This record gives sequence, structure tokens and C-alpha cells, in this order.
Amino acid sequence: MLTIRQRKTYLKKLGYYDGKINSIEDAELKAAYKDLQDDYFRNKKDRDGVYGKNTDILLVNAYNVHLYTKSFELREFRCGCGGQYCTGYPVLLDTQLLKNLQKVRTKFGPITITSGMRCKTYNNSLKGSSRTSRHMHGKAADIYNTKTRTEAGRKTVMAYWKKLPKANYTYCNIGNNHPNMGNAVHVDVK
Repeated sequence: MLTIRQRKTYLKKLGYYDGKINSIEDAELKAAYKDLQDDYFRNKKDRDGVYGKNTDILLVNAYNVHLYTKSFELREFRCGCGGQYCTGYPVLLDTQLLKNLQKVRTKFGPITITSGMRCKTYNNSLKGSSRTSRHMHGKAADIYNTKTRTEAGRKTVMAYWKKLPKANYTYCNIGNNHPNMGNAVHVDVK
């Protein structure tokens, strides 16, 4: 877990904290925890103002999205369960995934993340999803944009992904081999 000094630094960079950066857990810091939770957690029980494991994951993710991307929001990566099974942010996003996705967005224009983080329960509910999906480890995303509307475009995006640092695997629906993917492209990192 982040130290109190790191929490204050991250929250300040994200606009949630305006106090002194030190190792004292003061009332202003506790209010910042609650504000962060209120902005991201859907379930009231998760918005308690207490800094625990879930809030630590949320804060690190929010900070890393801010630090490693120019045009993404953390909400784009939220688990698709809608808070039914998890907080919406069950795992840490891989920083190389974030960097690579930013490169894809810069090269091909706006992209939509159709699936980002997944909790195990949500992942297992999806037809065709691997029980060891990298989405559950913050290392995968399914993306869509105007380029991926055609098979040729999806192939172009996949070829580009394979050239990026720590690229692991990519696939999409070509010739109806993955119909559950529609026009989205799966990308993941090692």
C-alpha cells in the first residue's frame, strides 16, 4: 500500500488534496479519500472514507492513468459488472498497457475501450472469455474505433500492437472466428 506521503502526493496531482505533503493522516486527507471514492465507486458501502486495499488500487490506477496517458480516463477501464461483484476497479492496470493504448489512440484516433478490467465473477460470466483472461490482471483491453470497423482495419491495428513494447497477444473477429468480439480488437501485454 502507498505511504501517507505518497497518497497525499497522488491525490494532490489528481486534484483531490490541497494540503501539505507529509506523513500525517489529517482530516483533509480523509476527506480526499472519500471524494475519490465518491467519484469512482458505485456502491455506497465502498464509499466509506477509509483507506484500505480497494482505495489503494483505485488511487494507484487513477494516478497511473493520469501519468502515463494523455487522453484516457480511469472510468474507461472500469469492470463491466457495474459494481455488482466488485468496486469496479478490482486490479492494478499495467503501466505498459496504458502506454501502449495511448500510442494506439495517438496513431489511430479516438478509441473506445469496450472491456478493460474484469473481476473474476464478471469475467466468468462472459461467453467465450478465458478463465485465465489477462483482463483480470489489468493487462488487457478490448478496443474499438472507426479503423476497426473492417477486417483490414482490425488487422492493421493488430499489426501495430504487435510492434509495441511488451505486447503479448492480440486477436479479433476475422472470418467470423471470434464473433463475440464484433468489431473490437483484443490487446494485451506480458
